[in-house]
Amino acid sequence: MKHKIFLFLFIGIGVFDLAYLTLVADSFYQEYLADTFVYWGYPQWGWLYADHKVYLIFNVIYLSSMLLCMIGASWLWFKKYTKSAFIFSILPLLSAAVFSYMPTYNRNQLFEKYGESENGDESRIPEGKWWASADQMQKYYDSSAWERLKGYFGRGEWPGGYAMWGDYRVWLLPDLATDTKGRRGFVIHGGTYHSSPWGIDLGDNVIDLAIYLRSAKGAIPLMIDYNKDIAAEIKK
Repeated sequence: MKHKIFLFLFIGIGVFDLAYLTLVADSFYQEYLADTFVYWGYPQWGWLYADHKVYLIFNVIYLSSMLLCMIGASWLWFKKYTKSAFIFSILPLLSAAVFSYMPTYNRNQLFEKYGESENGDESRIPEGKWWASADQMQKYYDSSAWERLKGYFGRGEWPGGYAMWGDYRVWLLPDLATDTKGRRGFVIHGGTYHSSPWGIDLGDNVIDLAIYLRSAKGAIPLMIDYNKDIAAEIKK
């Protein structure tokens, strides 16, 4: 009976490992090989997305390590080294837990930079005029269930999932006169986290913004001025 319980647990962990390996491999294909990822060069998403070569090397090593762990766990189980087999099979699961925390970690790191750089060069949206429009708006639940699942593990187009983004996000486009300081990827979004180091967090009010943008005839200006009491003001 005990052996059957261990076998059931081992198979369950193996199924999870295989699903997670598929998720990471699919993310790697979409983000790197298909070149459809939207975060390349966005400093707010950390070192992994800063450079194509770093991303390539890391994912090749990571995917290979997970595959070797799964093969090693199966071989050890076949040789009846049960405890060692469980250790090898749990490693990919632990790494998945670590990566599910990565979006939050990157967010916290940026808040630290925000505290050290009050002029806004490191984390906040550079001052100036920005534009928001319905054309640059995305709805979280328009993405597939598979894509949303990737987000919970810090991968895909919505890293961090609903808690990080909320119902909608609107990518901001800089005005020609705005000095972006060589940075991009700023966004208005919702979510259950409070505040945002890489954009403007509206919480549930992002739904009202989505309604307004859909009714607007074109892009609306957004003025960022940290010398004012109101950091960001949408001029209707």
